[in-house]
Order: sequence, then structure tokens, then C-alpha cells
Amino acid sequence: MDSQQQQPEFSVGQKANWGKAVLLSLGLIALLSLGTYINLTQGNLRDSSAADASSSDESTPTPEPTRTLEEWRSEAETIPYDTLLSDADENEGKTVYFRGQVGHIASETESYVEMWVYVALDDRTDSWGEDQVVLHYRDMPARVLVDDIVSFVAVMDGIDPVHHVPELTVKALEVE
Repeated sequence: MDSQQQQPEFSVGQKANWGKAVLLSLGLIALLSLGTYINLTQGNLRDSSAADASSSDESTPTPEPTRTLEEWRSEAETIPYDTLLSDADENEGKTVYFRGQVGHIASETESYVEMWVYVALDDRTDSWGEDQVVLHYRDMPARVLVDDIVSFVAVMDGIDPVHHVPELTVKALEVE
């Protein structure tokens, strides 16, 4: 007789667990539905505000015209390599001109290149010293290869902490 009394309790407890599971499932479905609704309405609002913004009479900014190497060079300072390196803190942010030979391409994508360049000891000769700079160039107009001779105007970013050479961001570069 005792076994018959325990069986209905187990059945009632099992039914209560199923009821909780159903309620929990319905709650989750309701939350997902609410989230989807909010996402859709926000997307529609975003789309309509973008359409309003594009149809307004606001003018878009004009892109800065591309400057030539010679235009950049006329603004560049003539700082000898040794001074650029030894007085790096004072020279940081200055625009400089150098000529050199590409010694190594460290990283390259379609729009960015990091290269090591042996700089010329004298702008009029093709004698390259062992002095190197690391160049960072975005939106590269043409592919640069190892051993190419390049003239460039760049901004001094600082010193590469590992190799102790100047790091420069290129403003204009010409492959000779």
C-alpha cells in the first residue's frame, strides 16, 4: 500500500517539472521574439535616418589633394641620419627627405608596407651605408621590391626599440 501512495507523489512532482520547463521555454521564446522585434525596428530606424542624412543638403568633405614628392620635399627638413638617430626625441614629428635602397620588406598587404631601407650617405650618389630606417607606408601606389632605389619624404615617428633605427611614416615615395 505504501508503494501506491509514493507513486502519485512522483507523478505530481514530475508534472510540476514539466510545467516549469514549458514555462521557461515560453519565456525564452518571448524574450527572443522581443529581441528580434527591437532589432528589426532599430534597423529600420537606422536605415531611415541614413537615408535622411544622405538626402540632406550637407556637403561632404573634399578629400585632400595628393601631393607630389617634390611638393613634400620642399617642406622637408634636411637632417643627417646620425642627427636623426641621436636626437630622436627632438626630431620626432619632423618631416625629412632621404634616398636609399630597399633592403627588406618586413610586412606587406594591398594597402600597407613596412620596409627596411639603407639610406644614402649622400643624395647625389648611389653609395648606401649600413644606416637603416624602417618605413611604414599606407596606400602604396606601386609595388616596391627589395633592391629598388627609392626617394621618400616621411615623418619621424621615433626609434624602433629592438633594432635602434628611426621609424618613419611615408608621405610620398618614388621608385627610381
